[in-house]
Amino acid sequence: MIDLHTHSSHSDGCLTPKELVQSALKIKLEALALTDHDAVSGLKELHEAAKDTPLEIINGAEISVDYPHTDMEILAMDIPENSLDVFALYQQEEVVRREHLARKRIDLLAKAGIKIRYEEVAYDSKGNLRTQIRRPHFVDVMLKKGYIKTADEAYNTFFAEDGCCYVANQPWPASEAIKFIRDNGAKAILAHPIHTNHKGQDLYNLVKELKGYGLNGIEVFHSSHSKENRKEYLEIIRDLGLITTGGSDYHGGTAHPENELGFGNHKNLNIPYLVIEELRRLTPPTSAYYDTLEEYL
Repeated sequence: MIDLHTHSSHSDGCLTPKELVQSALKIKLEALALTDHDAVSGLKELHEAAKDTPLEIINGAEISVDYPHTDMEILAMDIPENSLDVFALYQQEEVVRREHLARKRIDLLAKAGIKIRYEEVAYDSKGNLRTQIRRPHFVDVMLKKGYIKTADEAYNTFFAEDGCCYVANQPWPASEAIKFIRDNGAKAILAHPIHTNHKGQDLYNLVKELKGYGLNGIEVFHSSHSKENRKEYLEIIRDLGLITTGGSDYHGGTAHPENELGFGNHKNLNIPYLVIEELRRLTPPTSAYYDTLEEYL
């Protein structure tokens, strides 16, 4: 069992990288990828925690991207060690941008009658300064103070695109992000294609366009994908000669609490190690690759 999509306290996850490794070992994961949002700072701690254990670590990050009228993120998978410094520079720029967004969000919340101090979102429950401030940190404080009853209330009302506290994100265009990932030796994978809200031919055309920019594959396996979704996505990568990765998208806490590490949503994940082998192969996938994947849908 492997999990190639997880988050830690270095973005919006609730566990430190060390705690994430401990949890992975408890459920006997073979391999774990940390894909923090726009961050690679947790990877050093992750590797140190997994040293002398049977757990294989894959370097990753989930990069925010802009694509017109589409919710999209691109996973940088199997980042080479000698490229981590480049990704760290990208993270430093993202941290500055995220702080600006956080302060703007605090002002908007105040106008809506929700009083949150910067320190309440900038520091975790142990008093440690966060690597970056993201929406789940606001949601945690809003829940604690009783401004909302559920996390969904915040995401669907206050932080929705038509909400009073919506702050527009302005990340890289998808084409530039994919080029950055590929130029630095990692594989570029479209994360959770269901979140793009594209289906059928529209989704196929989208993935084909992204392939033209250098996209290596899409996440067939993800906690939010039904079996029908996975069948559709498998046929897309089969036809376009792409690869796949997949994972639980584990955060813990109030961010996607339904996603269980390694197992997904109600144990809907069973990802073969073949996915990692193909991720690292330099030759195009064979028909046998897609046939084997079909057995795990």
